Amino acid sequence: MEAIFLDSRTLGVKDHAPVSSYSIVIDNVVPQASSFTVNKESVSAAVGDYIALRGTKANYIGIVSSIESDEDGHVTDVKSKDFISILDVEVRLKSFSGNMSVYLLNLIRSAFVVNSDPLQNLPFLTVSRDDETANGALTFEADEVGSISGVVSTLNKAYGLGISYSLVTEDGRISAIDLRITKCRKGLVLRHDAGCISNLKVSESNSQSVNKVTFYPEEANEEHRTTESFYLLSDGTVTQDSGDGKRLLPVSVSAKTYSDDDYSSLSTTAQSELLSSSLEHSITFDLLIENGVASLFSDLEVGDFVEFMAPGKTYQTMVTKVTIKDSAYTASVTLGEYRVSLTEKIKLLSRKRGGN
Repeated sequence: MEAIFLDSRTLGVKDHAPVSSYSIVIDNVVPQASSFTVNKESVSAAVGDYIALRGTKANYIGIVSSIESDEDGHVTDVKSKDFISILDVEVRLKSFSGNMSVYLLNLIRSAFVVNSDPLQNLPFLTVSRDDETANGALTFEADEVGSISGVVSTLNKAYGLGISYSLVTEDGRISAIDLRITKCRKGLVLRHDAGCISNLKVSESNSQSVNKVTFYPEEANEEHRTTESFYLLSDGTVTQDSGDGKRLLPVSVSAKTYSDDDYSSLSTTAQSELLSSSLEHSITFDLLIENGVASLFSDLEVGDFVEFMAPGKTYQTMVTKVTIKDSAYTASVTLGEYRVSLTEKIKLLSRKRGGN
């Protein structure tokens, strides 16, 4: 594997070096640092520059957060955070109804492509989307501010939208980084006893997962006065049909009130809350990167929805974390948004409160 260091404004190659050891962490729940030891006394790069990889199936672009040479001066340790962390920026959020992928594309472009502050714009960044339509609605309070990553998390659960990135080359030269809004994959079934899976660990939070959300109209409502309920089903979908045979038991209810302005986005709010609650588990296992069931990065990526058949229970869940350490053959995969370690719990709580 080779690390390539790119200028933070031009994407020009500043340096490159072979990698002797590494830990690549891709996590869409808790921001994580990746680390690389390169066989070079020093590298011609600075904090804030980008690191890309050659000679690995892992699609990773990082923002360099530290560069340190070891005491002997023969290798250099580099730490980075995932490029997708640029979306942690807070912006003004406005209510929207229509194609949600178009809304997200414009939100990212306004922050990094056509921003009134030229230094915040990334001149090499392109933003694109798949042609699939995901119609819906989002409602925000007047003058509400929030992170783009928070919007991505909501749209991921409500509409299966995700973000991927890739380097763009022209005539052999790296010319751009493309952020692409895509539909996450669904329908893959994994069994705990598959030959490509080992070292399985299953943990769940102590809280009861919510499987019903009821919205009551506010007293001040003039247009919408109905009570609306949404139900999470055993296949991971959401319905308003109270008689659906796939409803979960025992019933666990969350109640909210809504204004007239909120009405159009009740479905989005319900789906996001129900799926967030259903992901309160942590399923970790080692996976052979190349296998005949679900090869990593070609059949299975962070953000994909899967059905995982664990001993005694089947989970409708999501791939939320992938870690590769010094191995071209196996990776650690995490399903669900529950985090076991105290450090990650604190980071997760901080992120949910907008602590980024």
